[in-house]
Amino acid sequence: MKKFLCLMMILCTAGIASAQMTAAKRIPPAVEKKVVLKASAQKVWDYMSEPGNYRKFSGVKTFTCEEKALNAKIELETKAGKKRSQHISVIDYDNFKICYFVTKSDYAGEKQWVYAFDIYPKGDGKCEVVLSVFFGFDELSPEFKEGITKEFDDIVSGLKKKFKS
Repeated sequence: MKKFLCLMMILCTAGIASAQMTAAKRIPPAVEKKVVLKASAQKVWDYMSEPGNYRKFSGVKTFTCEEKALNAKIELETKAGKKRSQHISVIDYDNFKICYFVTKSDYAGEKQWVYAFDIYPKGDGKCEVVLSVFFGFDELSPEFKEGITKEFDDIVSGLKKKFKS
């Protein structure tokens, strides 16, 4: 009986503790842009997941990359002159997803951030590319939001040019 009461006490305590935990929230993208391309998801993925092509479709001024896969270290300068250091933090070949973890950036603030490209098949030889920036739950500064939106516009333009969408 003592063992039973001890077990009940432990379960009740655990239940109270878990009831007091706040629910996890999914971090929404701070900026998101989508484009549908006239190409298969595989073809677009093969192009976008090759780090050397980033310079071609993004229009950055300078781009260097060490390695070609997970943790590849990248240095770049955007058309607007913003410099940053980043690395590939996620590369999911099965789900056509690549994420870049930005460790240093000329955008205002010291906070690190992530941007991601997801490619979804749409049928009939088309796919949708979703570009997203994740910055936690904090608001973006107007300069950052304007700058990253312009970067995404340049990427969309480069992808449309490449895939004649």
